[in-house]
Amino acid sequence: MTHANVYLNFDGNTREAMNFYKECLGGELTMQKVSELPEMAAQMPPQYKDHIMHSMLAKDGIVIMASDLCRGKLERGNAYSICIQCGSEEEVNRFFSNLSNGGTIVDPLMDAPWGAKYGSITDKFGIQWIFNFTRN
Repeated sequence: MTHANVYLNFDGNTREAMNFYKECLGGELTMQKVSELPEMAAQMPPQYKDHIMHSMLAKDGIVIMASDLCRGKLERGNAYSICIQCGSEEEVNRFFSNLSNGGTIVDPLMDAPWGAKYGSITDKFGIQWIFNFTRN
């Protein structure tokens, strides 16, 4: 099955962000530092050796990837959100509560007109999240 996932770029704090997302959402987190790839490390300035080259958090159908390496100047924008379709009301409540810690609630969790429980936040790293749980 074809699917899409989000790939986030951070400015040296990928480890912190991805560990936060793991604490909030659960799942399996893998991270690879620049220094773990000798050919890559040889092409990078020494201060990048502990930067995260690639990371991935996977839980059920959720996949979030991130890196400290960004081509060009890193700028946060509002042209993207991570949308999580939750499997239960308990899950949407828990994820929303966990990820809003230190962030800003944009739309509080509510019963949406399309028959779902919906809410949105901007987390403490400036990432926008949408949560949706469709009741059957």
